[in-house]
Amino acid sequence: MRTYKKPVVSVDAGMTEGVYAASGATQGTLNVTYYGVWDRWGNNGGKGLAFANWSDINGTITLNVYFNDTVDQAETTDASVQASCSDKTATFVFASTAQNPLTLGIHINHGTKIDDLQITGFDYSVK
Repeated sequence: MRTYKKPVVSVDAGMTEGVYAASGATQGTLNVTYYGVWDRWGNNGGKGLAFANWSDINGTITLNVYFNDTVDQAETTDASVQASCSDKTATFVFASTAQNPLTLGIHINHGTKIDDLQITGFDYSVK
């Protein structure tokens, strides 16, 4: 990373919730938009739905997405993407030629409500 750019979070009533940032990126742009609940599992969690889209990036992208709750599993609809999670962070590693936009599924299944899940920021790097 050459310079750090603090993520900016904006909320506009009536608009889809989104978080946009570019920290450490050396080329192009990448955005992550959180759409909300994809699936509910009673009162014991569920799956959140987000999309990552990018342009003018060539190489391997490492995307870290930060949440306000512990992430129990991260997944995508593209089998070539390496998805993992640790604490409140989901990490996705993929080629810039992967499915774009990339569907991101975020599971929480430790007894908290999926309705309260929010993205608090993200960063990415390109190799």
